[in-house]
Amino acid sequence: MPSSIIEAVPTMPLKAPARAKVNLIAWDPESPAHAERMVQQRVACGWKQDYIEQWRVLQRKGKMALQWVVLSEEDPEKESKLAQHLLKYPGEAAPILDSATALGGNPRVPSSQSFIPVGHISLNSETPYPDQADASKGIYCISTFYISRAIQGGGLGRATMDTLESEAVKEPLCAKVLSLDTLANNSANRSQMWVEIGMKPPALSNEDWYTRRGYEVYRFEEGHIKHIDPNGKVWPLDSVFMKKTVA
Repeated sequence: MPSSIIEAVPTMPLKAPARAKVNLIAWDPESPAHAERMVQQRVACGWKQDYIEQWRVLQRKGKMALQWVVLSEEDPEKESKLAQHLLKYPGEAAPILDSATALGGNPRVPSSQSFIPVGHISLNSETPYPDQADASKGIYCISTFYISRAIQGGGLGRATMDTLESEAVKEPLCAKVLSLDTLANNSANRSQMWVEIGMKPPALSNEDWYTRRGYEVYRFEEGHIKHIDPNGKVWPLDSVFMKKTVA
């Protein structure tokens, strides 16, 4: 499951404010409210908004461990960030409840507390590529990473990755290697796409951002990403597959 080229990662500076803090809360595939909110966020990011029913099946089977990104109470800018997010996405103002009873095939006790997510991220134990995820070898794949465009650049991408990586190495996963795939720097029509859709290219590309986090490219695949821009045009873009040893 490739990452979106216009998801949260590219616009986030490497040296982000240390105070950015997030919590990860399991996505509940049985909840209509969770499903609806996921559709809203996938529409906002412009990538895989039609995959929600498929993700519900994979989440139930434990092959996906899709989680919401939630601003932590420890983040002193929580209220201002949340206000910025809701100003851009007022349709996401209604809180949803922590109701998932499992994550990644493992039981969990939901808190039933309400929250407003500002993004989401998944850690998968299975993908179409055997070298990208294999739970028996401690290899898991990061996918569907999105942070609200209204609050990008404040360190939330870094904080989310820090939290995910920290949780992945603990029981029950005991991850040894994390993988992902994302837009390649040398994708042939990358520059043309940014010009045509009227967006400024990110200061730091996805590939460079992950490289600075210690992920290394091990494969290149031409045309792997099929991005649909706001005008409905499909862009076939090249992808790099990356890995990082975490334990």
